[in-house]
Amino acid sequence: MIQMGANMKKRLLTRQVATIAGLAMIGGLAAACGGTVSAAGQVATVDGNAPWMTTPSANGSSGSAQVINLTIQDVTTPQGPQPAYVGPNGKGAADLFSVPAGKQVQVVVTNKDAMPHTFTVADLGLNVTIAPEGTAKFSFTAKAAGTYSWYCAIPCGSWVMSNPGYMKGDFKVV
Repeated sequence: MIQMGANMKKRLLTRQVATIAGLAMIGGLAAACGGTVSAAGQVATVDGNAPWMTTPSANGSSGSAQVINLTIQDVTTPQGPQPAYVGPNGKGAADLFSVPAGKQVQVVVTNKDAMPHTFTVADLGLNVTIAPEGTAKFSFTAKAAGTYSWYCAIPCGSWVMSNPGYMKGDFKVV
């Protein structure tokens, strides 16, 4: 029989609870209807069927939108391997990307973790769930320049949730 330490048991339980919560969230999103939301002068659109989401075009093209590719994968932390956002070119998530104000940006998040995560930007009214071992594509237009904070709203590791650059951080709109 394999013995698990207290930290491993806690992490496993946290992941199981978060997975159940995430699946419930995904089910709720799938049941919602289509539309677009505007918050604080910003417009966010997401592929899917929730109230703030729009359905992608038939050809799947994003036009001339800048495309940002992000990956959620385990990284080494002081508390052992935990999931984190990794930005373009393998950079850490502390400074994921910079985007131009007033231009549409498409984000593609590949989740290599066995639990769901979110990409949430409160100032843009953006809250996208990324399914376990799935991919989410969404777009947004930030009309005002500034620094925007993002985070994962699903608890997935105490260390990565409380240290910027793993499951929370900022991006710049210039």
